[in-house]
This record gives sequence, structure tokens and C-alpha cells, in this order.
Amino acid sequence: MHIALIGGTGIDELPELISGKRLEVLTRFGMCECVEVQLGNRPVVFVPRHGFGHTIPPSLINYRAQIAGLKKLGVNRIISVCAVGALISELEAGSFAILSDFIDFTKHRPVTFFDEPNSPIAHTDFSQPYCPELRRILVDSCKKRGVTYSSDAVYVGVDGPRYETPAETRLFASWGGHVVGMTNVPEVVLAREAGICFAALAIVCNPACGLADKCLAHEDVRKVVRHSAETAIAILRDAISQISDTVACDCGKHAALVV
Repeated sequence: MHIALIGGTGIDELPELISGKRLEVLTRFGMCECVEVQLGNRPVVFVPRHGFGHTIPPSLINYRAQIAGLKKLGVNRIISVCAVGALISELEAGSFAILSDFIDFTKHRPVTFFDEPNSPIAHTDFSQPYCPELRRILVDSCKKRGVTYSSDAVYVGVDGPRYETPAETRLFASWGGHVVGMTNVPEVVLAREAGICFAALAIVCNPACGLADKCLAHEDVRKVVRHSAETAIAILRDAISQISDTVACDCGKHAALVV
């Protein structure tokens, strides 16, 4: 199988994505737990990033094992679905965003495969952090569904599990960030180091802290994702049907990881 989906809050509850054959792929970074499913007319590997049962917080996810496991399975395309908060008022809860760039504000998690003793030195290019071909497909699929979406969103990655402060929200927006989340970094970095095409469909769940009158609660985030989940699956099903067997981008040229 060459296509994988990674999903978390709300998405990892959907029968379409968790009812297939479970796999455990051992890597030198740990175990990648995933499931074989059929989405539309294509076989897909789904990784519930927080584990089956959603028990692992964002800061403790073994991102390296997950990406290395997918590489070991022969995956060369990944679409990640992530819940985000909006840093700008133009992005409303329930809308979608296709990520185009990111700012790494994480501090306490591994963000590379190449920090082990005797590992090769790898300086990976991120001129186009997200696969342009997969991004184009996601935009096309959003257009077909008639959903509200942004095609050019800058993601600010934070450790969590706490939400951002109002001061951080103002800072991130001043940097040019559009959305903030806890999981897409380091997924995007590790996928590029592994030479895997990677794109992300973000579900906007709430205004970031300081932009709304009420406090944030994770259950509110889950409600928005659940409400948007079927639309997200329809977008993903259409996008996956468009993915060619031939890779036309340059993402794979950056591969340095050997599994």
C-alpha cells in the first residue's frame, strides 16, 4: 500500500478508518500501530496518531515510529488530518484549511530522524514544506464538496497539551501564522526526511485563546470535528481517488532515512 492517512481527535473514532486489519510495524524508533482500510476504491493505511482509544497526548506521541513505520510499509503519500485553532478571524469553526507552510514552536519533542549517534548529517530543504501535488488535489476536492476552506494556511506547531495563551496567539498571528495546532510538527518534517509526499487537511475547530469570550474546552473541539468528520471523509475519499501511481513532485528527492 502506498497511501496513508494520519488522524487524531474525532477522526480516529470513525468506523471507516478503524474497522480494518490492525498492523504493528516495528522500527528502531518503536512500534507503529496502524490499520489497513479501504477508502473508496483504494487501499489505505490509517494511523491513529494518539493510539487506538486516543490515550496518548500530543507531546508524547512517537512521531518517528509512526512515519518510519509507514516508510517501512512502502507508503509514499501521506495525508494528515489535524484539528487546529484559528489565529485570524477569517477562519471560522467548521471550515477547512490546506496547510502550505509551518512555523515550529515546539520545544520538547524529537523533530528529526538524524540526531542519533552515528546517524548521517541531513540538511533537508523545506522550500515547499507540503507536497504541491497533494495540496492541489486537496484543494480540488474541497472545491468539489463546496466547503468553506483556505488553500494557503500557515501552521504554527506547539507542544501542548495546554492551549496557547492570548499573548502567544497575538505573537503567532504577528509572525504570519493562520492556525495553531499540536501535531502537524513534526509529522511534516519527518515525512520530508523520509522522502514521503505529505499534505495536511486541517479542521478549524475554534478561535485561538484570546480571540473569543469563552474558555477553550477539548470537548468543544471534539464536537466540531465530529460534526465535520463526514465531510472530511468525503474530501479524503475524493482526494485519494485522484492520487496517481506515478509521483510527479520532488518530495522523494529529499529522502535520507533508511528503515
